[in-house]
Amino acid sequence: CIIKHRNNLIEQDHRHVKRRFAKSSGFQSIRHASRTIKGIETIQAIYKQRRSLELDSVFSAYNELQKLVAVA
Repeated sequence: CIIKHRNNLIEQDHRHVKRRFAKSSGFQSIRHASRTIKGIETIQAIYKQRRSLELDSVFSAYNELQKLVAVA
């Protein structure tokens, strides 16, 4: 029962990746697929962090990436 619960949490966490792949026509190489998945997961991690802090109700991936680039 605990294993099913953990699997459900993992599946829910990756539903955004699955949704993106359903819209895509596929990738020509593993490298492109890997980069795309990393990008999607990075944006979702930032989104989850912002939601947990509840700094503001509006999330913009562009603004968040601009902040990260400015820091680097």
